[in-house]
Amino acid sequence: MGTLINVVAIVIATFLGVIFKKGIPDRIQKAIMFALGLGLIAVSIGWFLRDFLVIDGTSIKTEGDLLVLLSLVIGIVIGEKIDIDARLNDWAQGIETKYKLPPLAKGFVAGTLIFCVGSMAILGALMDGISGDPTILIVKSTLDFVTAMVLASVFGIGVAFSAFSVLVYQGSITLLAMISADLFTAEITRSLSMVGSLLLIAMGISFMDIKRIKVANMLPALLVPIVYYGFLYVISLFGG
Repeated sequence: MGTLINVVAIVIATFLGVIFKKGIPDRIQKAIMFALGLGLIAVSIGWFLRDFLVIDGTSIKTEGDLLVLLSLVIGIVIGEKIDIDARLNDWAQGIETKYKLPPLAKGFVAGTLIFCVGSMAILGALMDGISGDPTILIVKSTLDFVTAMVLASVFGIGVAFSAFSVLVYQGSITLLAMISADLFTAEITRSLSMVGSLLLIAMGISFMDIKRIKVANMLPALLVPIVYYGFLYVISLFGG
């Protein structure tokens, strides 16, 4: 459901962007992105605290402190070593240069990279498949709506075709999560949610133009909780 909302938002925004071909003034673009970034940070902090804090009677405890820290550290080391962000940018620029893409194709490639590559796409699709909660994808749809409108004002109708990439990419993740939902225990889901929320906060900071953060290089952090709990499960099988 969340992916379908995302697809519709991109298509509608593209047509609106094409209608206003003269483009959106830079100051308005920056103001909108700042507001979206601020909202994303506020919402993500709430999501993080919901999973991080546990009320036990009259006291408040925290859960998953060490795992969250390890996930971020290990994830960023792997991401920086591979340099996912640079590879994606180089790949996109290489395709545009090699094939001398027309505006239609440029809009498709640019939209596909922006809308599909990010922690919101992965975590949102996972949460939609595991728990049926499309909240993250709905928030992503809002961000993508504004981005698609801006891109379409520059590249034209080609941006709309990137909605198909979103449908295939996020839809596949959601379906896989639904099929293997039993493997995603409450502990794994909570850890993924906490790590993902921190990545969204980093993305919000980037939107606000406070600091350029290579969020793509932090994506491997989402794999650490899965590997960790998978390892514990294997140990328990041999121990039992």
